[in-house]
Amino acid sequence: MLGGASVPAFAAGDKPISVTMPASVFKDDTSRVCMPRTILGRKADKTLPETICETRSEWSARGVVIRTK
Repeated sequence: MLGGASVPAFAAGDKPISVTMPASVFKDDTSRVCMPRTILGRKADKTLPETICETRSEWSARGVVIRTK
């Protein structure tokens, strides 16, 4: 099913960006992680703030896969 917020912000042919973080960063589903806009690559929207703080699911919608160890 396509549409709404469930559609990733990256093109279908693009590979997701993978980031590994300690599991302690995520206390629950509302925990926010801050990363620089540059994590999104060269195609990042320049109107975004330099540092983006979002939940794991919000990062996923932008095409960033956060793995925990």
